[in-house]
Amino acid sequence: MSSKQFFDHPELLEGETPLLDLTEATRRFPTKPSRATIERWIRRGVRNVKLATVMVGGRRYTTENAIREFLVGQQYTESEYARTETKRDNLSKKEIDEKARV
Repeated sequence: MSSKQFFDHPELLEGETPLLDLTEATRRFPTKPSRATIERWIRRGVRNVKLATVMVGGRRYTTENAIREFLVGQQYTESEYARTETKRDNLSKKEIDEKARV
């Protein structure tokens, strides 16, 4: 995969948090996703939340904090993120954004 498919987050290099390669990152999730799933979360995300990564020396890395933010960012109640497409279509983007900010 070319690095142009990913969004780099150089802020991951700041601080004391150790970098995790994607293989190690799979072990930090509760469900132990495959590497392909991790790469999909980086590219496409889940519920408009993408896993933050950075490219260092031709390899992609993330951090435990980025994983935590990714997981927390997906947590919506039923009213904030409708499960069916029909319900989701009925909610305007503005309503969803307003509820996400609260």
